[in-house]
Amino acid sequence: MIKIILFTFISNLFFYSYGNLIKLNYFSNKIENINDRSILGCIYISFIALVANFFIPLSAIFNTFVLVFGLGIFFLLRFKKLRKKEFFYLLISTLIASSLIIYSNINRPDGGLYHLPYISILNEHKIIFGINNVHFRFGATSIIQYFSAINNNIFFKDYGIIIPLASIASFFIIYFFNKVYKIFKSKKNINLENIFCFFVIIFISYKINRYSSFGNDAIAHLSFFYLISKILSNEKISLKFISLISVFTFLNKSTMIITLLIPLIFLIKNFKIKNLKLFYSLASFFLIFWLLKNIIISGCAIYPLKYTCIEKLNWTDISEVNSESMSGEAWSKDWPNRSDKNLSMKEYISNFNWVNTWINNHGIVLIKKIFPYFIFILFLNLILISPKNQNNKKIIIKRNDNLKILTIISILGLIIFLLKFPLFRYGYSYLITSLILIIIYISKEYDLRRFILISKYTFFLCLIIFSGKQIVRYVKNYDSIFIWPKIYSFETNKKINSERISLDKNFNIYISKNVCMYSNSPCTNYGLKGLDLKKKYNYYFLNLK
Repeated sequence: MIKIILFTFISNLFFYSYGNLIKLNYFSNKIENINDRSILGCIYISFIALVANFFIPLSAIFNTFVLVFGLGIFFLLRFKKLRKKEFFYLLISTLIASSLIIYSNINRPDGGLYHLPYISILNEHKIIFGINNVHFRFGATSIIQYFSAINNNIFFKDYGIIIPLASIASFFIIYFFNKVYKIFKSKKNINLENIFCFFVIIFISYKINRYSSFGNDAIAHLSFFYLISKILSNEKISLKFISLISVFTFLNKSTMIITLLIPLIFLIKNFKIKNLKLFYSLASFFLIFWLLKNIIISGCAIYPLKYTCIEKLNWTDISEVNSESMSGEAWSKDWPNRSDKNLSMKEYISNFNWVNTWINNHGIVLIKKIFPYFIFILFLNLILISPKNQNNKKIIIKRNDNLKILTIISILGLIIFLLKFPLFRYGYSYLITSLILIIIYISKEYDLRRFILISKYTFFLCLIIFSGKQIVRYVKNYDSIFIWPKIYSFETNKKINSERISLDKNFNIYISKNVCMYSNSPCTNYGLKGLDLKKKYNYYFLNLK
């Protein structure tokens, strides 16, 4: 347990140090906040990992150099040790991240199917052309896999890949809780941003509180909440900052693609010639490298969307793209529970044939998950609304253009989510954000005294619930020998035995009977296609025969 806390503290220090390397004036509003800096540090390191893997594997030696280099420059430029405020922040974030990790499992089954196997590829190989032909799910990986892979270093070894997911989650959690804390510390801090965060921490304590449930989804949704809250703030937010968070959200989950509309809308809304620099900003390069990476590994800029694929590439399996696009949509629409077993997948997802089946199964699940939250925040909102004919001090809800734009974007995302991929974990941030923004939008004013009082009680209640979830897990698993999440196998955490297939004297593919987990790579639990291995310019190409 001490090792988890120590490794997490050092990791958080690495991430925070990178958040301080970009010049302050890169963002026009000069991001000074420790919390924002920590989140930005995670994004910068993810970008470094992505770009580096085009040329080299993310080996322990390289990763150590990158992390120590950033930390060294941080201390060199500062010419002084960490301030007490920074140390306290790192300590709190470490405690939260560690509490999420201890006695947890990895995300099942996706962690074993493709999250961990892809991290293993990143640690052992530089980018492989057509690697998606070994396992089609590699096309659905997230930037979090790169962030995790680069934390495998000579200090932490394999344990390092476990920490980043918990670290960035802790940075987001602190951000939202801190915004609510400021409400009852001073009434001057009450604005749309804080009100939005007030409703978000309720959802975090309710649903985003287990490491094993995070997968590639939680950080995407937390990033979306974070983006919305920053735009709602009274501060003038840099377009570069908005763009970077929007891109990072999309890179975590392709279903969050609507987020990319936000910087474009604000670019048009506040058009200035100098803002065209956005097209060669860090966010743009990040997005370009990601799309290029996708094309290299799968033949598609966004897998498995056929219209983003380049069919002429030797490694593009367009038939599988069509199959996965259709099956992914069908399964999210509850294909296995269809009443008419004679319907093909294509027929099932056409003409709303799926609606009745979905409503009776996934729809009920979605309602069960969201209904308690909706009722609770609606009840709170009714209490908070300022009573008529009373002279109490009020919080006037300012319905500005930003609130309108974000409400429309969220509802648009919600509509697409419900029509195309209505599985709760794929788009719940659209749903939650839409509910919160609509409630805020229709509320004209809140009673100031009530809002401060209720925010205080809600803050501590959410803190107790979030902490309680972790404590319950500790109690249940106190006698377990597996304090760290199991990355080698779901049960015994022993490395799996897999069949090795040599395509070249220096290139092997491993076949597992079950899931691959973090093991020799590349690994798949599916039968291999007919592949033609080529090596050009010191890169491997897995072309289709």
